[in-house]
Amino acid sequence: MRRTPSLQSPLCLLICMGVLIMLLTGCWNRRELNELAVVLVVGIDSADGQYEVSVQVAEPSQMSRNRGSDRSSVSVFSQKASTIFEAFRKITTKSARKMYLAHIRLVIFDEQTARKGIKEPLDFLFRDHEVRPDFYMVVTKGTSAKDVVSFITPTEMLPSIGLYKTLKVSEKVWAPTSAVKVTEMMKKLTKIGVEPVLTWGEIVGDVRKGKTLENVKQPTRLSEFKYFGVSVFRGDQLVGWLNESDSKAYNYITNKVSSTVGSVKCPQSESDFVVEVTRSKVKIVPSVHNKEPRIQLDATIEANLGESGCPVGLNNEAIFLAMEEAAREDLRKILKDGVREAQSMGSDIFGFGEAFHRKYPRQWSKWKANWNQIFKKMPVEIMIDYKLRKNGKIINTFGENPTEKE
Repeated sequence: MRRTPSLQSPLCLLICMGVLIMLLTGCWNRRELNELAVVLVVGIDSADGQYEVSVQVAEPSQMSRNRGSDRSSVSVFSQKASTIFEAFRKITTKSARKMYLAHIRLVIFDEQTARKGIKEPLDFLFRDHEVRPDFYMVVTKGTSAKDVVSFITPTEMLPSIGLYKTLKVSEKVWAPTSAVKVTEMMKKLTKIGVEPVLTWGEIVGDVRKGKTLENVKQPTRLSEFKYFGVSVFRGDQLVGWLNESDSKAYNYITNKVSSTVGSVKCPQSESDFVVEVTRSKVKIVPSVHNKEPRIQLDATIEANLGESGCPVGLNNEAIFLAMEEAAREDLRKILKDGVREAQSMGSDIFGFGEAFHRKYPRQWSKWKANWNQIFKKMPVEIMIDYKLRKNGKIINTFGENPTEKE
């Protein structure tokens, strides 16, 4: 009787291997690296009723640090068109390579585009299958996005990586800045009861010289791009800017502060001491009084003494508690001023509306259509539990001996 070959037989294995070899002959849509231009930063400006798209592209031949600095490590291309997609395609008239968008780290909007609305330009970046939705977004003030894309930054071989890392590092250790990913922005744009923000920055110094290699050939920079705080949106449109202090308030209330420092007036003198915040947690507590909404902010803060100019010793408990109280009241003022500034713009960037939606859904259904107007006049109470934990390795101000121990 004739036997059928089993799956274990050499003949069967050879047939399977032959079929697999024919099927797995290579990538169906492969593209060579020397045919692509890797885009790292995208700048979007409004110009003459159109969009001007500027891209910063890495130059692979200049990536080695052993090469001379006679040529930039990046190239910048710009084109105008009525849509973002068209502008990207028109860039190929200037570049020998097609733009590859999978590695975008930063998208920069100028003020005019942000005030007009960013949904339209973001549509292409979300829709295109090549673009990864993990990039950060920034708004420029007083300068064009094209100028920032063309800017030469220190410390990093690629200027785009310098801009990206500066934003990431400052968010972790400096409360006014907030690195916002495109996914976070789009989530807030689809919700009612919370408005989005983006970090804003501007070029300080000579813009023209900042776009040349001379900007990194000396210790002191001719020009710098600096992040200052957060910009406030209502929907997808920019409505205003928060200064450094008010931006701190936003990051405290939304629990984006992991570490930061701040100076406080000494209780018994005009000198300052500096606290380093090591832990921050703010709870938003909504309530309804006489059918009107109210918010209570319960903040729990732990900090260390980082620097002291106070002419008193810290071994006295009363002095230490007075400094703790001064730090508490300083933070209370920061939070209160930040909330008032956002209320004056009619933009609930803190998500107070979301808190009411969760706790009081029935009342929220009556308020949501007119929430920004209600938010403008809503009372906000601030409660702070502030603890100074450590004062460092020395008790007194360095080089001084207090004459009085209270």
